[in-house]
Amino acid sequence: MKSSPHLIAASLIALSSALSGCVGLSLNTQERSLSSAVDDFNAQTQLNARLLGESASLFANVNLTVIEGRVHMSGTVPKNEDRLAATRLAWATPHVRQVVNDIEVTNEADVADIARDRWISAQVRGRILADGAVHDVNYTIDTQNRVVYILGIAQDQVELDRVLAHARSVSEAKRVVNYALLKDDPRRFAHPRDRYVNAQEPLTQPPPH
Repeated sequence: MKSSPHLIAASLIALSSALSGCVGLSLNTQERSLSSAVDDFNAQTQLNARLLGESASLFANVNLTVIEGRVHMSGTVPKNEDRLAATRLAWATPHVRQVVNDIEVTNEADVADIARDRWISAQVRGRILADGAVHDVNYTIDTQNRVVYILGIAQDQVELDRVLAHARSVSEAKRVVNYALLKDDPRRFAHPRDRYVNAQEPLTQPPPH
């Protein structure tokens, strides 16, 4: 069966995002040890491979970021079973100790939506890069359905507030969600695999394999 043009385009966009994410991981080490950065790189690479092994559409539609073993997943999938499969695969990946699942279940997303979200992320990233008071290398920006997710490690609350203000200043963004931690936040040093975070569900323990 031939792939649809939309699926092919989405796959190319997702692959480009995954590769750029890998580059970001190699550079985004300012507040992480080298071993932690390497673990994150390996976890993201392995999880992308697991998603692709599950299905090409799941790989194409799920965006990943891994920071200190904390996995953030966004994107859109047509069925809730796909959303749960992505969560299961994340927890099965070595070095993962937290999963933040912001994947939406919908059939409405298209290539135009993806391009718009990429443009929003680029605008936020550009404003952060232009702010000399922000250690921009410590932040990752992901946008899904015009919701901007901020991830990373902030030097202090003042810096984090500046980053959030830049994200909120982008007119196309309808909401900003912060998952960045302060560099002295004790959650950075919590025990491995200690929690499961889901924007649509209460905090629970990791699901069984």
